[in-house]
Amino acid sequence: MSHPAVLAVNQLPYADLRRYGWDPFLVVPAAWRHEYAAAAFAPEVLPELRGRVVGRRVVLSGKVQRHFYLTRTDKLVAQLRPDVAFLEAEVVSASAFQWSFPLIRAGTPYGVQVAENLQRPTPLPARLFRRHTLSHAAFVAARSPTAAALAKRMRADIAAPVIPHHVPPWNTGQKPVRCGRFVAGYAGRLVPEKGLDALIDAASGLDGVTVRMVGNGPLHEDLRRQAHACGVDLEIDTEVKHEDMGCAYAGFDVLVLPSRTTPTWVEQFGRVLVEALWCGVPVLGSDSGEIPWVIGTTAGGVVFPEGDADALREALRRMRDAPRETAALGARGRENVRASFSVEAVSQRLDAALKLAVGQSSAVRQF
Repeated sequence: MSHPAVLAVNQLPYADLRRYGWDPFLVVPAAWRHEYAAAAFAPEVLPELRGRVVGRRVVLSGKVQRHFYLTRTDKLVAQLRPDVAFLEAEVVSASAFQWSFPLIRAGTPYGVQVAENLQRPTPLPARLFRRHTLSHAAFVAARSPTAAALAKRMRADIAAPVIPHHVPPWNTGQKPVRCGRFVAGYAGRLVPEKGLDALIDAASGLDGVTVRMVGNGPLHEDLRRQAHACGVDLEIDTEVKHEDMGCAYAGFDVLVLPSRTTPTWVEQFGRVLVEALWCGVPVLGSDSGEIPWVIGTTAGGVVFPEGDADALREALRRMRDAPRETAALGARGRENVRASFSVEAVSQRLDAALKLAVGQSSAVRQF
């Protein structure tokens, strides 16, 4: 069960499970909304999973933690009779809570996701959902080491392997002509917590540097005004489609993720880091949340203190002035992303967690 899998790109690890002997079946929302789409859209289906993906109506489409399914979950579980289930939703979510009941009644072991890496107050319904869902789960797919530690604090005996988000095999196309400019890129939402003001401050005073942002959000015009006041060459592209992001990354000399921690948010993963590295682009990231873990694992970039424009400026200067070393950093990062965050690497870890859950369940039934 997965709301992210309404997009075909997020179905890739499940399709890859077939090479381990699994017959995957996905339940996704029949229509989903998100901030980058003007209207609700129907699910996509990978050719390899044709006939193995079904859409079911949901209430509160687009509300990641609050949506739930308008379907007979017990009937579907009885029809499928799965050996194991994976609920790609947080332990506090209504959907994971909803699907746990028919799985428990059917004696089907299940895993659930924990991407959250910040201990923060939650409303009573979410706490009740978490207590029930986690207490019956066979494993947690932790999206980062901090998420795994948080899961262990919530339930000490739960298996919590780190199964990170995957990076799709982007097609970068032909490398664009640079025209003598060093391009410091960013991809994602233009929102305060991403620390983009620090990126513009860092670029000011650096000759030959262009800041290119791919995305949109409420800070769009504020960032333009700031760049104009600082004399920074800023480009913002709001029209790049998801399938074209590989070419967008290839247009960067470095990707910068200057996220800034808030009382209620910290960077959970930084997917754009591994996406850029897959395209051979080195990265600069702040020390917010999981960014140091991703950059340390890939060895494809440099970490700087969040909000420190001077440190970021110096890192940009070094990369601009050492193109050969910068290119080598990106190449090394690409190889390490392939080893740790590729579809194959992620599906291998998920396969191990699923097999362990099935084995434990069989042992309990025999006992």
